[in-house]
Amino acid sequence: MAQTEEQRRQLTTLKGIADHAVACLADGRLEWEVWLKHAGRHGRYGFTSTLLIPAQRPSATDVRSYDAWQRQNRQVRRGETGIRIISTGGKPRTVFDIEQTDGQLIEKPELSPAEGLRWLSRLAADLDFYVDRGQGWSYLGPPERRIKIHPELDDTAAVTLLVHQLAHALQPGGHLDTVGLDCRGVRRVMADSVAYVVLAELGLDVSQMSFPPPQRWAGDDVRTDSAAAIRVVGDQIVRTGNRLKRRLQDLSKPGRSTATVVTERPSRPQETAPVAENIDQASDVSTSHLRAALAEAHRFYRKNLSESWGTRYLARRGFTPEMQEQWQIGLAPRSRRSLLQHLRELGHSDQTLIDAGLAKQPKRGAPFDLFRDRVLFPLRDRDGEVIGFIGRRRDDAPGPKYLNTPETVLFHKGDVLLGLHEGRPQLAGNARPLLVEGPLDAIAVNAVMPDVYAAIAPCGTSITAAQIEEIGLSADLNASGLVIALDGDTAGRSGALRAWRTLRRVGGPVEAAVLPKGRDPAEILSPTGHSSVREALLSVTPLADLVIDEKIQRFGGALEFVESRLAAAQAAAALIAELPPDQIVRQVTRVAARTGMDPSEVTSLVASAISPDPAPDASPVQPPSPEGRSTGLQRTSHTTPPRRTHRRKP
Repeated sequence: MAQTEEQRRQLTTLKGIADHAVACLADGRLEWEVWLKHAGRHGRYGFTSTLLIPAQRPSATDVRSYDAWQRQNRQVRRGETGIRIISTGGKPRTVFDIEQTDGQLIEKPELSPAEGLRWLSRLAADLDFYVDRGQGWSYLGPPERRIKIHPELDDTAAVTLLVHQLAHALQPGGHLDTVGLDCRGVRRVMADSVAYVVLAELGLDVSQMSFPPPQRWAGDDVRTDSAAAIRVVGDQIVRTGNRLKRRLQDLSKPGRSTATVVTERPSRPQETAPVAENIDQASDVSTSHLRAALAEAHRFYRKNLSESWGTRYLARRGFTPEMQEQWQIGLAPRSRRSLLQHLRELGHSDQTLIDAGLAKQPKRGAPFDLFRDRVLFPLRDRDGEVIGFIGRRRDDAPGPKYLNTPETVLFHKGDVLLGLHEGRPQLAGNARPLLVEGPLDAIAVNAVMPDVYAAIAPCGTSITAAQIEEIGLSADLNASGLVIALDGDTAGRSGALRAWRTLRRVGGPVEAAVLPKGRDPAEILSPTGHSSVREALLSVTPLADLVIDEKIQRFGGALEFVESRLAAAQAAAALIAELPPDQIVRQVTRVAARTGMDPSEVTSLVASAISPDPAPDASPVQPPSPEGRSTGLQRTSHTTPPRRTHRRKP
């Protein structure tokens, strides 16, 4: 308990420091270029850490954990004070700057603008883009995959423009700048800032870049939440910059296949991606080949959706081509080895595809594609990278309606939520998190009610504590709370009870939208079900009401007898005892009205559930001993006969 309290105190302090830094960005006390310099140095630890590290050590240039420095043959000097940051898991973490260590010299190579342009052009080709710098022949591919750079631009301006365009392309639903599209405001700040972070990492000159103050694009009116806008934009900049750096690192892996890129001179085989030394995340190094395979599989699936049964099926359900493109939906062909053969040609091994959850190895015979003849929805991690898929079969096809990527090193079903990455901008505003059942539900609600809800879907499982923590990293659950969409039948009531055990830990209001029987949120796009589904989603009820009512019905039935009313009240009291104090009185009143019991009797049952009487033979807990054995409060015995209980092992 002491450790938990200390951790909570540290988190509160660190979050306060970060909030102050965001406020300084919002009012101009901290210049945007100064923050970008720190984002380039420390962005791999997340947006919040780019604020915490310079607040504690302004001169920090390269921070890593104690163990990470040891892996680099450097040792943290005795007596050095660590820099406290917040890990991606939401816990305090200690890192040290290179100035606080001794040991082997770490050199950071710097590139010329021409070398930087060559590496970024290779990266663009790896992302399936064509870099057109006036090579002299016509480009016949999709126009949205063409990045045009005027041949008269020098290498510094060309590489800056190239990263700017890649930053746009990597955003969910993102698109490149074109002649008819004016890049300005937040959109330009985001793309230019990503270019600054990536170019600085490559050791290229960024002094020519300039940025408007945040007041210009985040707003300075007291009615606007400029701090929230800065957090969203800053988080997107850090995440997109990390993705580009990681992809650059992937290109340096031995045997890595990449498309041919036309540059002014061929890249040298002995060149190594310059960011490899600067990313010390061991997990990224060990899983980079899996991420590369998943990214290329996603591009393969997306190309197969066009003119397929999948796009027609989605259109019938009300999902427009724009929505399909925004959510980057794909389709797995019916052939057993179409993806397998495609990725083999790109240099990926069968074992990599099996480890990534893309292929399946039978006990006998050759491996085959896991997803076949299914519409595929990508599942993303915190950085927006694809780590798995949910596949929806045809209505008349055999097999499970939905099929998930199996558990892998990157994908853990109980941790991932479809739509959370795409819904972060909405969650930073006034939208509330809405838990729905499937991917079509999430996409439909986000399309029709983006200002009300950010709809997210578990991957075919009940909501977990880990998923709640993930939502809490993107939304202030103490303020917004959370809504869950439930079917209006017996299965829906059972689902509410299962979800309640996890959702009760949310600090804000937890409510339920009970849908009409036989309806689902995806029907909000249907003309026939639009009004009833929309009305149900807007008419929320406290989830605790539904759970307690379900208990009363289960244990009390028709409440015809005194015994059934008492049993129902006892079952409800056990749940009421788990509620926050400010909700207990309301539920006591409700249960008393439902069962016909006096409120004082229900209150007594709740009190007994909160603090049950101990058994008469319970031994008193001894006071602290000098040797430090565990202690507690002394209890007195009662004459009430003991009640035998059976508990599951923890």
